[in-house]
Amino acid sequence: MGTRQESEHIARLPRLRAIVSWLLLFAAALAFRSLRYGLVFVGDGVRFPQGADEFYHLRRIWFTVVNFPATLSFDPYVNHPWGATPVWTPLFDWSLGAVARLLVGSGDQHAVEVVTAWAPPLLGALSVLAAAWLVRRTFSPAAGWVTGALLAVSPGHVFHSALGVVDHHVAVGLWLTVLVAAAMRLAVEARPRTAVATGAAIAAAIGLWPGFLLHVLFVQGFLVAQLFVSGEQRDAVARARALALTHAVAAGTLLPFGARAGGALSPQTLSGFQPLWFGAGALALALLAWLWSLPALGRDRGRRLGAALAIAALGFASAWVLVPGLAAGVLDAARWFEADPYLGVIAELEPLLFPMGRFEPMAAGWSFSYLFWAFPLALAGLGWHAVSRRRADVLLLLFVATALFALALYQQRFVDVATVGFAWVMGPALVAFVRWAGRSPVAPRAALASAALLAGGLALLPQVVNYRAEVLASAAALRGEPVGYSPLVRRRVLLERAARFLAEETPPTAGYLDPTLRPEYGVLSAWGQGHVLRYYAERPMVQDNFHRWVGDGFEAARRYFESDDEERAAEIAASLRARYVVATPMGSGQQPPEAGSLALRLVPRPLAGGRLGFRDEPDRALARHRLVFLTDDTDLARAPGQGPFRVAVYEIVPGALVVGRAPGEAFVEFALLVWVQGRPPLRYAARAPVDASGGYEIRLPYPTDEGYTVRSGSRRASLTLSLADVREGRTVAGPSFAE
Repeated sequence: MGTRQESEHIARLPRLRAIVSWLLLFAAALAFRSLRYGLVFVGDGVRFPQGADEFYHLRRIWFTVVNFPATLSFDPYVNHPWGATPVWTPLFDWSLGAVARLLVGSGDQHAVEVVTAWAPPLLGALSVLAAAWLVRRTFSPAAGWVTGALLAVSPGHVFHSALGVVDHHVAVGLWLTVLVAAAMRLAVEARPRTAVATGAAIAAAIGLWPGFLLHVLFVQGFLVAQLFVSGEQRDAVARARALALTHAVAAGTLLPFGARAGGALSPQTLSGFQPLWFGAGALALALLAWLWSLPALGRDRGRRLGAALAIAALGFASAWVLVPGLAAGVLDAARWFEADPYLGVIAELEPLLFPMGRFEPMAAGWSFSYLFWAFPLALAGLGWHAVSRRRADVLLLLFVATALFALALYQQRFVDVATVGFAWVMGPALVAFVRWAGRSPVAPRAALASAALLAGGLALLPQVVNYRAEVLASAAALRGEPVGYSPLVRRRVLLERAARFLAEETPPTAGYLDPTLRPEYGVLSAWGQGHVLRYYAERPMVQDNFHRWVGDGFEAARRYFESDDEERAAEIAASLRARYVVATPMGSGQQPPEAGSLALRLVPRPLAGGRLGFRDEPDRALARHRLVFLTDDTDLARAPGQGPFRVAVYEIVPGALVVGRAPGEAFVEFALLVWVQGRPPLRYAARAPVDASGGYEIRLPYPTDEGYTVRSGSRRASLTLSLADVREGRTVAGPSFAE
C-alpha cells in the first residue's frame, strides 16, 4: 500500500511542477504589465495611460453594464448631429461589460473602471501562456518556456497590454495564437473537426475586430497555397473540401451579424463583406474539390492550378462588376494603410526603422529587444528545418510570423501583434542556438553559458532601462511625490478638466445611455481629443478618434477650425448643432493651424507681465465665441524646457448686436475684463467702425453686470449686456455720442 502511495506521489510531482511553472510565468507576465500601478490608480480615480481609444471602449463597456445585455451598435454621440455606427465590433466591449457587471454590478462607474483597467494585463498574461503553450506543443518544452519568458518582457507587447491600456488589440494577439493553433492542426489533418474548429476561430476573430481579416488572410493564403503542393489527387481533393467547410462555417457564423449592416460592403466594419468573402470562398473551394475529383482536371498539379486560377479570376471579376458597392468598399478600405492628408504625421503610421523618414535602428530594439536583428537568421534556420522534415504546421507558423513582422516594418501600429509572432520564432531559435553552442568541441560548458548570456542580454537590455523608469515613477506616485508627467499625460489631464466643466456647467444632453434619443447639441474639438471629452463630459462630439471613418463630421470640423471668417465658422457650427468648442493649439488636429484661422484665434496668448489675452486685434475680435473655461498645465510637474499647454472652452453664441451713434469719429472701442474660473482676468477689446452717417454696430459675445468700457475719442460710457442678450442675439442700444 505504501509503495502504491509513493508511486502516485512521485507521478504527481511533474504535474505539480508544471502547474507551478505556468503560474510563475503568468505572474511574471502580469507583474511586468502592472508596473504603472501608481500612475494609473491616482487617488480615488483611474488615469488611463493613452487617453484615446480606451475612452470609447469605456463608453461602450459602461453602456453594456447599465443596459445589459444590450450593446451600443449605433451611437448618436459620435459624428454629431448624424450619429454613426462605431467601426469596432462589440464583442470585446460587451465581454468586459458582462464581466464588470458580474463582479461589481451596475451602480458604480468607478468600480467598473477599475475592473476594466485590469483586463489588459490579464489578457496580456494569458497571451504569454498561449504563445508558450503553442511553441511547447510544436517544438519542445524548453522552447515553450523561452517563448513565454521572451514575450512576458517584450516591450512592444507589454506596452499594448499594460495596466489601463484598454483596447481590443490586446485580445487580438491572444486570439491570433488560438487561430494559428487551429489552422496548424488543419494544415496537418484535413478533417471535418479541424476544419470546423478553424472556421469557428476565424469567425470569432472577425467578431473581435474587423481588421482581424488582414491576419486571417495570411492563414487563408497559406492553406490555399498548400492545396497546390499536394502531389496526390486524393489529398488535394480532401484539403479543398476541408477548406470549403472552414469557409462555410465562418460565413454562416458571421452572416447574421453582417446582415444587420444592411447593404454595406466594407472590410473595415462587420458588414455583408465578410459573409460574402467567406461564402464565396466556400463555394469556390467546393467547386474546386468537385472539379479536381474528375480525372481530366485533377490528375496533376498543373491542371488543378489551371482550374483554380480560372475560377478565381472569373469569381473576382464577376463580384467586382456585379456586386453593388463592393469595389467602392474595398478601395476605400485600402486607404486605411495610407496616412490621411489632413492628419499629418502619426507615429503609429510610420515605418518602424524609418520614423519621420530617418533611419533609427534603436526603435526596433525598444519594441522587440535587440534580438530583432537575429530574426531573419532564426526564421531561415527554422524554415530550413521545417522544409526538410515536411512540417506544414511549422511552416504556417513561420509564414504568419513573417507577415506580421513585415507589417510592423511597414507601420508601427502592427508592433503589438508582431511581437507575438516574433516570440513564436525566437523562442525555439534561441533554444536551438544554445544547444548548438553546447555541442561545441571546445569548452562546451563555457560556450553554452556564453550563448545563454548573450541571448539573455540581447533580450533584456532594452527592457531594463524602460521598466526601471516606470517602476521609479510609479513608486514616486504611490508615495505622493510629484511626477514629471509626459506632455501626452498633461494634455490628457487638462482635457479631463475641460470635460468635467462641460459635464457640470453646461446643459445636459439626452441619449448618452439611450441611443433612441437625439442629443440637443454637440461639441467641437480636435479629432484626437473626442473620445476622452465625450466620456467625461457625456456630450456628443462632432469628430473624434474615429476621424473620417464614421461620417461627415470629420470634414465639417476641419472646415470650421480652418476658417478665417468667424461668421462663416459660426454658420458651420450651427449646421452641426454645435454649441461648445474645446480649443487647443492643435485646432482640428488634422493639420497644423494656419495664421489667421479660427483655430489659432481661439487659444489665448501670453501678454507682457505673464498675463493671458486674446490673440485678435480689436478690429477682428471674436464676436460669436464666449470664453467660459480656461485651464493650463502650469500646476503639473513638467520636464525642464517644456512650455505650458492650454485648453479653452467657448460657448458659440449669436452675440448681442449693439447699435449706436458716434458722429465725427472713426470708430468706437469696447473693453471688458473677462473672468474665468477665478483666474486672472483676460482683457477683451473690440472696435466698431463708424459709417458715413455717424452710426456703428458691433456684435459682442460677453454679458456683464459691471459693463463694458466704451470709448469714442476722448468720451467714455458704459454698456451692460445680459446673458439672454448674448445667447439670443438681441439688438441692444449702445451708447450714442453727440458731436
